[in-house]
Amino acid sequence: MPRRGLRKVIAVSLTLSLISLGGVAIGTAQETALKRYSDGSVYDGEFVNGRPHGHGTYRLPDGYEYTGAWVAGEIRGEGRARFASGAVYEGQFAAGKPEGQGRITFPDGARYEGGFRDGKMTGEGVSRYPGGAVYTGPMAEGLAEGRGVMEEPSGYRYEGEWRGGRREGQGRITYPDGSVYEGGVKDGRREGQGRLTMSGGLTYEGAWQSGQMEGQGRLQLADGTVYEGLFAKGRRAGKGLLTWPDGTRYEGAFLSDLREGEGRAELAGGLVYEGTWKGGAMTGKGRLTWPDGTLYEGELTAGQPQGKGRMQWRNGAAYEGEWQAGVMTGTGVSVLADGARYEGSFVQGRRHGKGVLTEPSGYRYEGDWADGRRHGSGTAEYPDGSHYTGLFRDDLREGRGVLGQTDGYRYEGEFTAGAATGRGTARWADGASYEGSFRAGRPHGAGTASYPTGDTASGIWTNGLLTAPAAPAPTTEDAQAEEAAPDATALAAAAAAAAAAASLAAPAPAAPGPDAAAD
Repeated sequence: MPRRGLRKVIAVSLTLSLISLGGVAIGTAQETALKRYSDGSVYDGEFVNGRPHGHGTYRLPDGYEYTGAWVAGEIRGEGRARFASGAVYEGQFAAGKPEGQGRITFPDGARYEGGFRDGKMTGEGVSRYPGGAVYTGPMAEGLAEGRGVMEEPSGYRYEGEWRGGRREGQGRITYPDGSVYEGGVKDGRREGQGRLTMSGGLTYEGAWQSGQMEGQGRLQLADGTVYEGLFAKGRRAGKGLLTWPDGTRYEGAFLSDLREGEGRAELAGGLVYEGTWKGGAMTGKGRLTWPDGTLYEGELTAGQPQGKGRMQWRNGAAYEGEWQAGVMTGTGVSVLADGARYEGSFVQGRRHGKGVLTEPSGYRYEGDWADGRRHGSGTAEYPDGSHYTGLFRDDLREGRGVLGQTDGYRYEGEFTAGAATGRGTARWADGASYEGSFRAGRPHGAGTASYPTGDTASGIWTNGLLTAPAAPAPTTEDAQAEEAAPDATALAAAAAAAAAAASLAAPAPAAPGPDAAAD
């Protein structure tokens, strides 16, 4: 049923003048007669003084027919008219038009019963439509006007003001699902200030335009979530405040029902975000503050640090650099609570790739990292001034490398688990050297020691001690000496060599391993 108004207009003007109509009246005053007119119309009924008067039937060529009361040639009183359109009116007439109380039925089944004035539905009445809709209320010139009620079989009901056949003004609408609206209405739609209560528990109170939420308003969902702010075309748009039952709140810009633009959110757990939003998520540049004081400033995507940003922890540690999906990944600088500083590459929150670590103690490492550990080629400088250049594995010196100390000691060779172990060469500041096998920083295994005096000692070493000297190759002089008596001078020289060899039993100076430096 169209709700836009009641536009059935009845205008029946049947004032008749029998003078000069081209026919001849049959009979005289107070007689019954049949008269035909030049326009093809026919009157069959009572006449008084040559004019229809009393009861009669009038027909027109187009199908119009009236049967009822006549007064001095005019349709007046009770009667029944059938119009060319097929509509039928029964009721009171005056001056040839419906006037007073009457009932009209239209070909499509629509009906109206109530007041008429000057041939039009005017006054209190009831209109019934083919679809079952019913309007009860005042009419003016065929249109609903004033305060009336429209009810439909679906359960829709409007009670309120009408203007020109349209629902306009203040009204109350009940929808088929039980939802109720009270407030301003224009052209049948919600307009101006009003309150909508949905059957599911949602309520909205505020401004409306063309049936949609528009302007300032307050929307409350069934779960207690509340939005107060601006709307556009039925959606949250502009500045507003959104609060959840758990205490979470957002204040800022909205677009198409989503947080968009600049805004501030306070989560129930204490997390606070201030910055840019896109598509309802924290995306763009912003500032995150955790309850424990941890702070992040920089770029975000979907609520996670993404791009460039700086994180400051409560204990004083900080990181500034690149992020991916909320994790330190890319190039950045981290400073630990103890003052240690790392600058370089990160992957999944760990040092990985090339980087430089500097500690307050004076320790410094520059080189390769893997999964948070020194791994690959690098150079380490220790607090005591010693330094190492070579390979690392799992934070320890492993593989070939060169270790130098401030006292002039230098080792070049293999390392295992942070210590000189394997084949290598060691040199001391006094000119002594050792070439051969090492274990835990000391000569161990086959090797040769050389001394500033020019003497050498070769053989098997154990934990820095020569335990199995190598036998010298026999010579002609040696053979002759075997036949001679022992010479005191030769014995003294042998004793001196043995003493020099014994001096390697003291462990070689060992530099502190990098594993002592905090990662």
